[in-house]
Amino acid sequence: MMVLGAWLVGLWRMCRSAWLVPVVYVLLLVATVPLTLVLHRDLPQPSTPSTIEPGAGPVPDYEWLDDATANKRSLVGALAPEVIGVAAPFQNLDQFLEGRAPLFSVLVSAAMLTVWAWLWGGVLTRVGGGTKTFFTACQQSFSELLALSVASVGSALLISGVLRWMLFGMVHALMGGSAESTVFVARLAATVIIVAIVAMVTLVFDYARIAVVLDDVSLKAGLVRGLRTVKTNSAAVLMLVVLFSAALAVVLAGYAAFEFIPGGSVPTVTRIILLGQAYILARIVLRVWNAAAQAELYRRCASRAASE
Repeated sequence: MMVLGAWLVGLWRMCRSAWLVPVVYVLLLVATVPLTLVLHRDLPQPSTPSTIEPGAGPVPDYEWLDDATANKRSLVGALAPEVIGVAAPFQNLDQFLEGRAPLFSVLVSAAMLTVWAWLWGGVLTRVGGGTKTFFTACQQSFSELLALSVASVGSALLISGVLRWMLFGMVHALMGGSAESTVFVARLAATVIIVAIVAMVTLVFDYARIAVVLDDVSLKAGLVRGLRTVKTNSAAVLMLVVLFSAALAVVLAGYAAFEFIPGGSVPTVTRIILLGQAYILARIVLRVWNAAAQAELYRRCASRAASE
């Protein structure tokens, strides 16, 4: 009941501060539009038309993008069909761990991490019931939140790399000669373990960020409170993750449904752009909503702990 209450309160607070969504969207748009222009300039044209109607010509060459971006270290190397889908973070993580990530994509990711570290102070203050103004909170909490963001990403990369080497290396060594389906199940189980551990570590940093902003504590104290929140309220924290995973699934299903065109016709560029921007806005809404719900859950867990 506490989790559902935090989820609904988070929705209400997100709606009350709905202006945060266009602010974040515009900032991201300002950062990405110049990159889009550079990308459009450097991207080679496909060998066959990329937009056709059924029966109007040859089938588009869907592999030209992979050929054009393979082994590129520039902005072009960061482009892939997965950039709109949920596979993008996993593909980027895989490329980084294997040393294949284009330098430009790493720099852009670092820039986005910095922008969000600045935004989180104001966002959490607004949706968490703080009293500071948006820009004051952004400025005052920036250094601590940037350190937390860097530590969170670094920890996730380190843990993912170590666990991936251990689990997948062990699976490969122990299951040599096994049936392909058995190896697949074993690797799937290993992936679930990696994702679960990385998710728990990331949640600790999420609640540490909330503690730093809402309780105005030091970085060390925030980490202690974040760890205590996740450790003593793991069921509630994970249930909130499940709720937002379901919400994300709905968004992805809606995106896929509107992207599909009966009859197999190819969507126009305008339709693709509008759907893509709507999807980005929906993801921003979910992110702000999740932050509001986490802040409310953190407050409720702290109040319950104080009363016991």
